[in-house]
Amino acid sequence: MMLGPMKISFPVLLLLVSLVLAGCSSDSMPTSVAPDDQEQENTSNFRRGNWEPLNGKETQGTASLVTLDDGMLQVAFSDDFSLSDGPGLFVYLSNGETPSTDFVNLGDFLSPMGAQTYSVPDGVTLDSYTHVIVHCEPYDVTFAFAALR
Repeated sequence: MMLGPMKISFPVLLLLVSLVLAGCSSDSMPTSVAPDDQEQENTSNFRRGNWEPLNGKETQGTASLVTLDDGMLQVAFSDDFSLSDGPGLFVYLSNGETPSTDFVNLGDFLSPMGAQTYSVPDGVTLDSYTHVIVHCEPYDVTFAFAALR
């Protein structure tokens, strides 16, 4: 069965052209916002640092400490985060590149790659700690740190 050319009335054609043009206008085009910029826009306070390797490990990406609109603190790893994996890894807030006697355990390390977030317990303020670290508890070895500025 062969179909002939489809006939479209002028009002329908005008509507289709308008929709296409409206969809392509700069006002309606989605803008690409980097994850780190998006975090900064959605929070009242923001500190960030680049991941630095320790003890022969490899890492890249950034860590951010942000205050959410509800006042809660969160540590966020960037989309491009990567780190050598290992056993018994935990994420800490600390005042140095390795855990001191005064650190906060944020919980099990979630993944050696990609974006991830960790909730900070109540009572910790944005300026309480200067570093985020990934630490191997069984061997007491720090894999990487990010100095928050």
